Amino acid sequence: MKATKSVKTILAVFLALALAMSLAGGALAADQRLSIGTASTGGSWYPLGGGVANMINKYVKGYYASAHPSGASIENIRAVMKGQDALALTMPDAALYAYEGKDAFQGKPQKKLRGLFSTYPVDIQFYVLSDSPVKTIADIKGKNLKVAVGAPGSGTEKMAQYVLKVYGITYDDIDEQFLSATETTAAMKDGNLDVGIVTLGTPAPTLMDLATQREIRFLDIEPAVAQKINKDFPAYFPRTIPAGTYKNMTKPHHTLAWMGLFVVSADMSDQLAYDICKAVFDHKAELDKIHKKFALINLESATSGMSVPLHPGAVKFFKERGILK
Repeated sequence: MKATKSVKTILAVFLALALAMSLAGGALAADQRLSIGTASTGGSWYPLGGGVANMINKYVKGYYASAHPSGASIENIRAVMKGQDALALTMPDAALYAYEGKDAFQGKPQKKLRGLFSTYPVDIQFYVLSDSPVKTIADIKGKNLKVAVGAPGSGTEKMAQYVLKVYGITYDDIDEQFLSATETTAAMKDGNLDVGIVTLGTPAPTLMDLATQREIRFLDIEPAVAQKINKDFPAYFPRTIPAGTYKNMTKPHHTLAWMGLFVVSADMSDQLAYDICKAVFDHKAELDKIHKKFALINLESATSGMSVPLHPGAVKFFKERGILK
């Protein structure tokens, strides 16, 4: 008799657990999934996307978000326009070219591309090993050096080409290597690369890792050159990275930066766009704990450098917060 009661008790507990798991699974399955395109795992966009995904999961009901690594800007825009990603990070110039149907999007304007919010400055950095004979960006020309210019078709590659062109350098002058930031780090560690070009939030984990294993040196974009570029193309602005940011970095590094953008499709509902902005900016302290660069994300600059029209849901949110009139 006791054995029978025991079996019944165990069975009841098992059924209760099964029901609870079924309900939990059903709730999760009912959530609409949102994919977030970022960049390589070695930069700061990947953890930023993960942080935003966590905030959506905690504060936006009915949705389950997850971030994934990608080839960055251009790949991300295409994924958003195809509906493969709900939101993604991109460089402002890549977004503008996509919207206008230029460059990689020649003749195919992406008029449904919309901005959600601006993030923080992202720096382009040219670097070499400390014992390299290359002392300036101009030194790269005509030596057939192996130069990492970013993933093929990425925003990094486009910016690298832009800056190199200012110095009179084209792919005819170098042995271009189409590598992501993490691949660039690995190639530099192995001695298979002469010059690395990356666009990352500073300090970038992949560069911090490299600097602990190999002594590196940054090549400046001289302030006068940076100012001229800024005049010709305002999306890129001069920035100085302080000495000591990376191991053995003994002097400030003069370069260019731009504001990373979160973009979405115009097909996203106004409510969802509003709710994502609210989740991020009402709980920004949670992002700040992930990476110190994220502390630079704030309401005051959340629409700065936006190169495409804001989504109506974002417009509503920023108007309520007094950022837009």
